[in-house]
Amino acid sequence: MVQQTEDEMGTKREVAGLVRIGAGETQAMRVLTDAFAELRRNHPRVTCQLYTGNADAVEERLERGLVDFALMIEPVDVRKYDHLELPARDTVDVIVGTRSPWTRLDIVTPQTLVQMPLLVSSRTTHRSFDLAAWSGGLVTSGRLNVVGTFGLIGNASLLVETGGVCALGINHLLGLQTSALRFLPLEPQLTTGSVVAWKRHRIFSPACEAFLEQLRATLEQ
Repeated sequence: MVQQTEDEMGTKREVAGLVRIGAGETQAMRVLTDAFAELRRNHPRVTCQLYTGNADAVEERLERGLVDFALMIEPVDVRKYDHLELPARDTVDVIVGTRSPWTRLDIVTPQTLVQMPLLVSSRTTHRSFDLAAWSGGLVTSGRLNVVGTFGLIGNASLLVETGGVCALGINHLLGLQTSALRFLPLEPQLTTGSVVAWKRHRIFSPACEAFLEQLRATLEQ
């Protein structure tokens, strides 16, 4: 943090410095990367530091001042933050291995979901997905057959590939695009949104101010 401050004070005419972004695994991250790329075209001395984690881990780093912006998958409590809601929504699917007996399914209903051996997110601050609302009260945390938890889906997907377990997660993540996995849509469909949050009354560096301005412009396009 000392080095960051020195870098930002070292130049007065040109915007320079570090933008620290914490984010969950979501396609909505493209909005932030597009904004940063455009910022770099105008201010090549701006750099970034990316941290990937689930919403609990990202919010903790935001609270500790270790990231400037936090991209978190809903549901999250943003009442104590300034934030922007992102327009893109992610689709929640059940991820199964092609060797799994569940791979023969085309959809997953609430009645089927409670029978499947599931890996679920380890988020504790806020539940990952509102399955009770999605299922009309048929699916509660007590009814799920939870066999394990994960922080990020990457390593968990290797266990899913064995065919012994399934995972509840977001579709269209680059690291999961493999012939060894299938994405089974929930019926009815379940989607979730994302927000970019930052600490209220935070005094931003010039680089962070410029990034936020660019992010707003990107969202308006």
